[in-house]
Amino acid sequence: MLSIGKKSTEALTVMLAENQKEIFCGGLFMSARWFAASQAGKEFFNLIILPDKDEAEYCCSDLYSLVEGDKVFFLPDSGKQVERSNYKASLQVQRTSALQKIFNCSKGDFIVTYPDAVQELVPHKSKISSPVITFEKGDEVNHDKINEILYNAGFERVDFVSSPGQYTLRGGIVDIFSYSYNYPYRISFFGDEIEKINSFNPDTQLSIEKFEKVGIYGDISEENQNGDLSSIFEILPEDTVIWIDSPDLLEKYEFYGKLTSFRKIFISAPVGKTPDICYSITPQPVFNKNFDFLTGDIRTRIEKNYKVYIFCSKKSQADRLLSIFEDSSFAAKPEMVSEKSIHNGFIDEQSRICVYSDHEIFDRFHRVALRRTVEKSEQLTLNDLNAFNIGDYVVHIDY
Repeated sequence: MLSIGKKSTEALTVMLAENQKEIFCGGLFMSARWFAASQAGKEFFNLIILPDKDEAEYCCSDLYSLVEGDKVFFLPDSGKQVERSNYKASLQVQRTSALQKIFNCSKGDFIVTYPDAVQELVPHKSKISSPVITFEKGDEVNHDKINEILYNAGFERVDFVSSPGQYTLRGGIVDIFSYSYNYPYRISFFGDEIEKINSFNPDTQLSIEKFEKVGIYGDISEENQNGDLSSIFEILPEDTVIWIDSPDLLEKYEFYGKLTSFRKIFISAPVGKTPDICYSITPQPVFNKNFDFLTGDIRTRIEKNYKVYIFCSKKSQADRLLSIFEDSSFAAKPEMVSEKSIHNGFIDEQSRICVYSDHEIFDRFHRVALRRTVEKSEQLTLNDLNAFNIGDYVVHIDY
């Protein structure tokens, strides 16, 4: 991946390795922040706390494109005021997965969150780190025992699963929607022996992925716990590196005092504080779909020995831009990074690198797609069909 502010990021990595408690950065803005974090945080477990949920979601989206593998987790609030819905189910799955990652963390993992989410208390470690029940291919498990364990854990038995916290028993098949995964699991039995485990789409009933072993986790939201709750900072590993946008934005929160024992990186040094690490980042020019301006800017940058990269969320967008550059008779074209997106393009004057985003070039809204989201399909589900009663009105789209 691209190395942004190479000298500065190397210095930041050295300071982290030397266990410096507080590091203040300057001149680091926009998506360049997460390029630097993805590089400097490779050898550490990282918690990023941003001022609000939108900022955290955009950060997650950028890190998905910059960090290889499934190592970026979004930690939202549990949605206490949200009615039961796919949105609330997504919050529950994302929060459970992120908290589990804290107990099973490894180098280069990132948890991204915001104040409302970290202020919520979390249950005891045993309720987060240990599954309610584990299924492994080849094991023998009695169906009555499964029913008893899931019922006691607060799971709801239904005819067809559609959201976390539901399960169904049908002959040699057990479907369970865990709170830690955004698709339900289907465990197929031969007698009491587990023959096959896979996730599936609850709308189409089609298999998605095979598993040798899965753990089923219950609802760990704060309102469903009886006592024995703690702050998230009490369960974080001692060597966690905490990234904060600016201390000015978080000092008003009660949890801020609990960050004292951790290494902290302040992405923006407060007014009056001399940065320990200095970057030289400026915003991507505003092109407003003016492709003559775009091609002229890129040509000038390349002539001045800048490397130009354009991040495109879709290959079709990359192909479209390439065709524009070919029509402009470029001697040297920018490098297209297909099927990866960043929220804000920028120019790194220190490393002479331009990183542009396709949605800003085309003046489009940047839609974030978070992982571990429980999707709601528009097609009619089996649960919907079973909810029909004689006398209900049905409106047909095609008639």
